[in-house]
Amino acid sequence: MLQVIFSLVLGWLPVAGRIDTIIGTTLQRHTNILVLDALITGNWPALWSALKHLILPTLSLGLILTGVFLRLSRINVIETLVEDFVLAARARGIRDSVVVYRHALFNALIPIVTLIGLQFSVLLAGAVLTETTFSWPGMGLYLVDRIGQRDYTAVQGVITIFALSVAIVSLLTDIVYAFLDPRVRY
Repeated sequence: MLQVIFSLVLGWLPVAGRIDTIIGTTLQRHTNILVLDALITGNWPALWSALKHLILPTLSLGLILTGVFLRLSRINVIETLVEDFVLAARARGIRDSVVVYRHALFNALIPIVTLIGLQFSVLLAGAVLTETTFSWPGMGLYLVDRIGQRDYTAVQGVITIFALSVAIVSLLTDIVYAFLDPRVRY
């Protein structure tokens, strides 16, 4: 739908690809991260083209998770604002902005960090679909191509890399969780 509306109907953004073809041939590639390469070389038309090509894939991946995180954040902050330590901080005369951001939001982050770790696998699955839809060369498009060619060894390799990524993100989530919640440390 985003491609139809913003690319075909309005004509504001490109339908697919990572950079315009003509501009992409003039860009010197050092890292193959086109935005970074354009910044390094000072190629401003390439930077603008790469950023325009990033908008729709980023928006489509971000919209999947934004609603879940906003709703969870809202619920947790509301629940935390009625806790005793928040009421005690307000009774001491601490400004509301400090109470909300330093006390309530910090304690509300604990379930949000957990959800971030769990949603990483959803993001990988969304990346497979997004790369296929927007013709981005990446692991997702490679996986779809290998499935189509029945290259089972390559499919197993990509799935293994995805599984290792999810395991590493889960480990990092647990480490961050231990920093946020001192009860988990012991």
